[in-house]
Amino acid sequence: MKTSIRSIIVAAVCVLVVVPTYVLHAQHAQCTPVFLDTAQLATLHTAYLSKTPESASQLHTLLRNADSLLAMKPLSVMDKTQTPPSGSKHDYLSMGPYWWPDTSKPDGLPYIRKDGRRNPEYNTFTDPDYFERMAMAVEKLSLSFAITSDARYSAKAAELLRVWFLDENTKMNPNMNHAQFIPGINSGRGIGIIETRRIYKILDALCLLETSREWKKLDDEQMRAWLGEYFRWLTTSPYGIDESNEKNNHGTWYNVQVVSLSLFLGKTELAGHYLDSAKIKRITPQIEPDGKQPLELARTNSWSYSVMNLSAFFHLATAADRAGIDLWHYESPRGGSIRKALEYLLPFTVNPEKWTYGLLHPIEPASLYPLLLQARQHIDKTKYSGWLKQLHRKSTNEVIEGLLD
Repeated sequence: MKTSIRSIIVAAVCVLVVVPTYVLHAQHAQCTPVFLDTAQLATLHTAYLSKTPESASQLHTLLRNADSLLAMKPLSVMDKTQTPPSGSKHDYLSMGPYWWPDTSKPDGLPYIRKDGRRNPEYNTFTDPDYFERMAMAVEKLSLSFAITSDARYSAKAAELLRVWFLDENTKMNPNMNHAQFIPGINSGRGIGIIETRRIYKILDALCLLETSREWKKLDDEQMRAWLGEYFRWLTTSPYGIDESNEKNNHGTWYNVQVVSLSLFLGKTELAGHYLDSAKIKRITPQIEPDGKQPLELARTNSWSYSVMNLSAFFHLATAADRAGIDLWHYESPRGGSIRKALEYLLPFTVNPEKWTYGLLHPIEPASLYPLLLQARQHIDKTKYSGWLKQLHRKSTNEVIEGLLD
């Protein structure tokens, strides 16, 4: 997500005139990051070259984490011990997290739902965790490459991407046919698509890696082909269509996936369609005039689901900026808006005891911090400053936090 650079960094580096290689190459690039601020990255690159104490402090955590990822074993869908119903381990596989054996049945089948209570059996399926870890690692490594021009980072990111998506022996097939299956009921569900919601991080990373010698032209062509196949599956398969019709966070995050893929693949008109329709299809039915998100409040983990869905709306609003559509200030005919959804949640960060909805886990006030950074930039430059100070976390780095949303 985008955010402003603190004045101390700008002041420290303004005397330098250095343009990073990925910026010089931008005029030839096939894509531009949607959720990353390239101007901010350019400033961080210059700060890195300045070697000032201020810049070192800003970049320390990110680069330390990136360094630790250099030894990371590449992850693959082939690492799981189970075989999907298709017979191919190349197909992604996961189990519905909130489904448990029915103890009244000898074999426990069919499983029964316990919302918000994760069955430990879910964790035996490695694909969800591995996809998440791979996407987060590729993001940090590509950012570190953009900032430092250090080929070690781009080489590692390229390796992780090839193993997960491209290598014949280890690649994932471009579908989610067996995501979040329920034992005794089905072999997969549309709502399992939410497990790849962070694919937008990979897409932005690919834009940064375009200037890397370690990410070859053939890699890029094959990756775009894979993403094109996944996009086709996402928008035409029965499971994809089911997920597109979900009314809660699943529908919102589906839009984030489709929009980010559309923009990456050059389907800008289609992206605009999905973004414009989000006003009526997503914001209007999901956000009440007072900012409540009733479908999320109905969950046993009502706070975390409310924040999760709002994060998806913030991602849509960020992408909408690219299409010339303003979702930040849009208010539905009923009076609901992204701003109101944020402001409904804020008072409970200081008075969590007043939250009257289901909570299996305590409210985490700091979970709103990244969204407030965005709100300050796009909605009101002064209104949210006080809340940012109130929720400021120890050692929080606004510059890096604004990139790693």
